[in-house]
Amino acid sequence: MSDFFSTAIEMQREILRAQKAQMDAAQKLLDGGRELVKLQEVGQKAAEANLAAWKQWTRLWGWK
Repeated sequence: MSDFFSTAIEMQREILRAQKAQMDAAQKLLDGGRELVKLQEVGQKAAEANLAAWKQWTRLWGWK
């Protein structure tokens, strides 16, 4: 039979493990969010480049 303090210490360890798991999961979500933002920025730049190319193409053919 374990004493109260041993049980309390083990319970605290379990709480710390659970909190670390939560922090790790939150970090993964933040990292994924950063990657999504980068993807959106690249997509926006590609769309802007595509628009600029189309505008230049229409100017080349005199369609303005």
